[in-house]
Amino acid sequence: MALTGTVFLALLVFILPGFAVSWVAGAKIPSAAAASIPVTFGLIGLSAWMWGATSAPFNWLTFAISLLLALVAAALWRWAFARRAMKRSGVGWREALLPGDWRSTSVLDPSWLLPAAGVVAGAWMNISDKLNWLVRLPHGVGNIVQGWDSQWHANVVRFIMAEHIASPTRMGELQNLESRAPLLYPSSFHAGTALFAEAGGLEPIPALNIATAVLPGLALSVSMACLVLTVLRSRGLTAQIAAGLAPLAIYVAPPLWIADYVGMWPYLFAACLAGTVIYLLCEVPSRHALAFPAALAFVGVLQVHPSAVTYIALPVALFWLTSLLVRPARSRVSDFCWLAAPAVAGTLLFLPQALAGSTQAEEVSGWATPEDAGITEPWKAVVTLNTRHVGEFFPAFDATALLWLAGFGALVALVWRGQIWPALFYAISAAVAVNALQPFDGWVGTAVGAVGALHYNTAHRLVLPVAMMTVAGAAIGVATMIRLLCLAPLGARNDSPAWARASVAVSSVVAVAAAAGTGWWAHDRASAGAEASYSDVRVGGRMVNDNDLLAYDWLAEQPGAWEGYTMGDPADGYSWLYAYNGVPTIARHYMWPVGGAGSSTDIVYTRTDMLGAGVRGDAETDNMVDRAVEDLNIKFFLLSPDPFWWQQQPALTQLKGLWTAPGATAVYRKGSTVIFAVDEQFTESEIRAMRADAAANGSDDLPELEPAGSASPAL
Repeated sequence: MALTGTVFLALLVFILPGFAVSWVAGAKIPSAAAASIPVTFGLIGLSAWMWGATSAPFNWLTFAISLLLALVAAALWRWAFARRAMKRSGVGWREALLPGDWRSTSVLDPSWLLPAAGVVAGAWMNISDKLNWLVRLPHGVGNIVQGWDSQWHANVVRFIMAEHIASPTRMGELQNLESRAPLLYPSSFHAGTALFAEAGGLEPIPALNIATAVLPGLALSVSMACLVLTVLRSRGLTAQIAAGLAPLAIYVAPPLWIADYVGMWPYLFAACLAGTVIYLLCEVPSRHALAFPAALAFVGVLQVHPSAVTYIALPVALFWLTSLLVRPARSRVSDFCWLAAPAVAGTLLFLPQALAGSTQAEEVSGWATPEDAGITEPWKAVVTLNTRHVGEFFPAFDATALLWLAGFGALVALVWRGQIWPALFYAISAAVAVNALQPFDGWVGTAVGAVGALHYNTAHRLVLPVAMMTVAGAAIGVATMIRLLCLAPLGARNDSPAWARASVAVSSVVAVAAAAGTGWWAHDRASAGAEASYSDVRVGGRMVNDNDLLAYDWLAEQPGAWEGYTMGDPADGYSWLYAYNGVPTIARHYMWPVGGAGSSTDIVYTRTDMLGAGVRGDAETDNMVDRAVEDLNIKFFLLSPDPFWWQQQPALTQLKGLWTAPGATAVYRKGSTVIFAVDEQFTESEIRAMRADAAANGSDDLPELEPAGSASPAL
């Protein structure tokens, strides 16, 4: 399938389920389209967890069943609203199913056109650039990202596709192969990618590369438009123009590109969904039918990455406290109940998963990023969006103009629309990010530190809402200036319909020109740094090079590799083998699995050189390494130096010890990548056949074996 067709398929997979459920539940088409992606991932996450509690596989069939159940629930929700409307006012079914002004907020209401145009243009600019860069990189869409988290994400997708287990509460079966220690890891992003891969006939790595381009690019564009509409609490022309500009302007914000560079893909995606979910929740008091999709969208973000809950809960609480209480949509009590209901429902749906992972909270809160220690002016770094890695890839980035425009936009929101919560949310978000760089003293440090702890205490994560609010404010500032230049206030003061129509027409034309200029400006300022950050971690073969890929291909042709496991040093990235072609590996991450000292995995790793050496000079007796290898059913060792972090020590018991271990034989070598077979798992003739096959397939020369019939076939 051509790349364009594959991207179109991805859009269908990620949009249609959520759109259908939202529309059936009573959302008008523009709102259903906005809610579609977070609702889709809410459905995927709940389906993955639900089917994971049974013996049924997670695949397209079981997801289709879950989708059908959701559609029935959505239809019942809409029917309940229709019955209430009929009883209250005696209207017919058509009027009941389309309550209020049937044109307002619907596809026939032109207020969605400018925001939608900005969303499409912004998403296209972001996604097309990433995909164009991707296809020019080594191996194109099959490129292996040489980052820390990327290996885990790819292996989760492979695991879901291979084992059809996608429940976030069962990720210990992937990571902790020996101990089966439980692990909660939010898997909705990976489960959605796996469904897309199966629909498109893709392997996990290409599917993940495409998904990580499509999902944040589209979700961020929708989120920025929704965020602007919520900030202004309006659908007027100024809000429409700003909502069309923001998805284009966000391209210029370096932290969003750095998030991709460091491989925090689910976290980035969850943050990109936050603005949309904020909008849905804040609209529910005015449009009760949105409560159903809002609840699913909220739980969708939690299941993509629960840390992003603070990016939703905090602004929604501030919105209620400073805006909805002051200017109720219907009544203060009704507004509070309807605002809280979807969030409570979403939380209850997620609660069983949260309880399963409650013991991991300390691990997350204790995380620290030493790279941030060099920032000496934390407030300046956060406000100017110049956190980790930004200076490396965006050395000329200057946020001055953006900040002036954002300040004007904040003033407009406060004075004209009476919205103080955006400024409060910005200030709190900035303070939390600063605290991660330089902790505050006293109760302030404790309070903001508790929020930052949910985000691994890392400023390059916590700066994301600061960047989004800055760009949203700047878009509002520009939109306001456009309306002022087009003399909109005079039309309102004179109460002249003709003047107002003329102002609207001129403003719309100027807005289109401003949008084109905004897109050009953002792309011109950021595209070089964006491409550099995107490409840097995808070139060079730091952890997986072409020799590794050749070794992976060769090993996948050996029947024994599929009958047991391959082991190596987790830190050298050898388990990309599992994501690449599905060959089972002991490790699934650069990080060590849970097991500890004395586990078979630990024994084999630390004393690999004793494989086949016997006990106290008795070569015929199995030692603890031999027994551990047998327990784990290890067939091969794959060495692919060097370790990921500079402070990690190479696994010398493998790199040197396997060459002299009596129980292992080198069967393939390409550069520094070497594959050893465990002698006890194969006959001597099978080992010789593998070496001959390796030589015929481009293996470098290997040391000669002992003659047949000698005491040991080992080197």
